[in-house]
Amino acid sequence: MFKGIRSKITVIFVLVILFAELIAGTYVTLRLMHSYHHGFDSVLSEVMTDDFKAQLTDTANKVMVHADIDNPEAIVLSEPGEENVQNIKKILLDTALFKTYAGMKLSVLDADGNPIYTNEGTELYKYSDIAAQGLLGNEAEENRLMGKSIEYALPLKYDDSVRFVIYIRDPMTQQNELIRQVIISFMILIPVSVILMIILALVISKNVTAPLRRLSAQAKRLADGDASALSPSTTRDEIGELTDALLYLSESNREHSEKALAEKSKIETILQNMNDGIMAFDENGKLSHINPEAMRLLNRKFVDDITFNKFFKEINADITLESLQYLPTEEAIERQVTINENVLQLSFATSAQPTGGSGIIVIIHDVTKHELLERSRRDFVANVSHELRTPITVIKSYSDMLADTPDAEPEIRTRFLDTISSETDRMARIISDLLTLSSLDENASYTRRPEEIDVRSIIDSLVERLSLTAKKKEQELIYTPINDVPKIKGDRDGFERVLMNVISNALKYTPTGGKIQIFSRTMYNDIIIKVSDNGIGISKDQLPHIFDRFFRVDKARSRDTGGTGLGLAIAKQTIESSFHGKISISSELNKGTDVTITIPLPKK
Repeated sequence: MFKGIRSKITVIFVLVILFAELIAGTYVTLRLMHSYHHGFDSVLSEVMTDDFKAQLTDTANKVMVHADIDNPEAIVLSEPGEENVQNIKKILLDTALFKTYAGMKLSVLDADGNPIYTNEGTELYKYSDIAAQGLLGNEAEENRLMGKSIEYALPLKYDDSVRFVIYIRDPMTQQNELIRQVIISFMILIPVSVILMIILALVISKNVTAPLRRLSAQAKRLADGDASALSPSTTRDEIGELTDALLYLSESNREHSEKALAEKSKIETILQNMNDGIMAFDENGKLSHINPEAMRLLNRKFVDDITFNKFFKEINADITLESLQYLPTEEAIERQVTINENVLQLSFATSAQPTGGSGIIVIIHDVTKHELLERSRRDFVANVSHELRTPITVIKSYSDMLADTPDAEPEIRTRFLDTISSETDRMARIISDLLTLSSLDENASYTRRPEEIDVRSIIDSLVERLSLTAKKKEQELIYTPINDVPKIKGDRDGFERVLMNVISNALKYTPTGGKIQIFSRTMYNDIIIKVSDNGIGISKDQLPHIFDRFFRVDKARSRDTGGTGLGLAIAKQTIESSFHGKISISSELNKGTDVTITIPLPKK
């Protein structure tokens, strides 16, 4: 009902005033009653002295002396009668008691309790315990603060027997009238006071609540982000102190918010641009955060339906939320899954939540390249072992045969030795190519002093040297320079080895009567060399592996022609490492192959 501060203050003011007036009225009434009773007691004690009581007793016991009619000489004593009562009445009415309390009632009772004199309109003394005490010979008084009347009884004795009882009773008419007046005054005063206090309370509460309302409105604007909503207070009261406190709080919150926003922005930027995927789940397994890299790695465009147990069951991660929630924070669990031919390593760790539970952080690493490199390493080791084992086996076999047949015919011995020499040369070529690749892998070519390279001159020289091989197979080997090619600097031997390998492959894999064309040109800021043939070509499924080490399109034929399967790998590594260029191959089975070498010109 009273929700506002203003209404509460008003009610408090009114209740305080009413309570104060009630206390004051009660105090005044009690003071009046106490004053009246005290005044009666004071007058009664002053009047009813021992001498005054003795005077009244003597008056009550006084007898009349007169002569007997029948015997005039005799003296007759008569009992006290009407004259005694009148004398008692006169003595009492002449005292200060009845002069002070005009409304006081007086009764003179005989020994039997019958009224000899009374000025009361009713015989209330018959029902008075005080009057009864007087008839018993006891002086008695009833003067209670909250009583209906004030009573006093004085027995007048003769020879220890009660002759008369003076019974005084004050019905407190004056007192009741005063109380009535006080009550009427309060009945008038209270409403007037309440009205005045309500007006005063409203004025005071308005002065209190108006600044509070204004401050509340400013605080709401401040909460909505309006930093200029509050201004420093010009007063030094509690409202001013509260305003200054809110200003300080606002400034402090603004600084903390700016720091928090900066940290949040920094963290979000880091998470959004990480090379690893990040996923966060709450204690119920609901996804709370995922960065773009995670969505890319997991091949997900929509994430609203992701829950921990369901999602990781779908990708066969073999892990549940329950198994992680009680995991120590310093430990992590790893799983490896494959999604769309990408190998992903998942690291699971727990994180404390504000609600007291444990959330889950999942870090996703793309280890596809690492796995491919590891596989390539294993394949490379296996291929090297295989390539070296074959000539070693041949050499060992022929050597053993020569050792076992010392008397073999010279022709056989010569053929065996030629085979051993040929396989030794093949092993030497393999080792030489491996050393070249190792040198290129370590960028050792950069340590060599660059030489000036005349591209056209080198191509002309290679065409002239290989023309005899082409003629043996009735092939056409044609070099066509399209425009001038500027000289460049770099590894001259490596560049010549690349062109030799490419042109030799074209001659090897082009059948008799085929055609090999070489073009060179400058286009924009690049030197482009293209070697085209109409040979056997390469199938589409083999093209992605054409630059792999020890890869051969036709393995049997490659070995027959002395190939090691490392030529194109060396060519690619040389062009990329030494010249920052690229080499690409396009081919169609049984139609021919195009090898394009692109070398960027140095910036001027």
